[in-house]
Amino acid sequence: MDNNGIGILFLTIIQIPSVICAVYIFFHLFQRTSSLRRLQNHLFIYLLIVATWNITIDLPNTQVYFWTGTVSISTPWFCRFWNISYLYSSALNRFLMAFMAIERHFLVFRPQLYHTHRSRLIFHYTPLIFMFSMIFIYLLITNVFISCPISAFSYSTFMCGYTCAVRLNDLASFYIWVFVFIPTTMTIIGCVLLPIRFIIQKRTLQRIQWHRARKMIVQMTIIAGTYTICWLPYTIVLQLSLSRILSFNDANVSRFLAFIPYITSLLTPFIILQTIHDEINLPLMERIKRRFFPQRQQKVRPAITVRDQQTKPVVFEKHNTS
Repeated sequence: MDNNGIGILFLTIIQIPSVICAVYIFFHLFQRTSSLRRLQNHLFIYLLIVATWNITIDLPNTQVYFWTGTVSISTPWFCRFWNISYLYSSALNRFLMAFMAIERHFLVFRPQLYHTHRSRLIFHYTPLIFMFSMIFIYLLITNVFISCPISAFSYSTFMCGYTCAVRLNDLASFYIWVFVFIPTTMTIIGCVLLPIRFIIQKRTLQRIQWHRARKMIVQMTIIAGTYTICWLPYTIVLQLSLSRILSFNDANVSRFLAFIPYITSLLTPFIILQTIHDEINLPLMERIKRRFFPQRQQKVRPAITVRDQQTKPVVFEKHNTS
């Protein structure tokens, strides 16, 4: 088995339990008592939706290509769809993580900003709508409406050899800086400053706020640390490739750039499950115990007390005297 087969096998091994975990979390989301419905956890749901799309739609196309050496559907419209879907989910993944790193500062130290419906609309929902729309419009224009000298797709190349959004150096540089480097840097800075601010301002927080802030900081550190470990090397290799220091034609470089974006998506369901494990594990363990270890029904017998024994009639046996 070559390196491509090993990489695909590794991703597939993680993919199956990751999808199962994501489906389980979505079922848990329908419960009214789920903590994921709270404002501070909304971004976990958005990240989970993007990750689920990435590992159920984009990843199978990548698996088919590296296994067979050709794209799933050899048509131009499929190549454009694959490019838009792959670039959009990756960019949205990074921007959501960066927005979470920034919003956590307000949720921890300025929670009063989200007390009213109007403030939540301004500071939470409006930036998210703008983010989703901006990324999609840019990728739609650069992948569909912009043409370049070499616009023919190669069905024996990963992502059909990319669209003009990546082939043109100016557009590629803009995508790397705006949609890769900036959100990754914002995530790192926001994640590093959050515990520092918490230590400095810990004395000013009430006890309830202190526990709530500590929980959000731990959640943020876990998921942001995972994303940084994956996206920072990806950003560096991408920039080196654009600067001609590394070559896109190198098999190891192309394989690295193709596989790394899926790592964060595959790990996202497990990270989110870890954040809500307290409210899931207890009901889950109770159901498992009832299913596999049913309790035996014990028959309840009335206890005989001393008083009952005293009031119990005495039966005398009649002896024959003959």
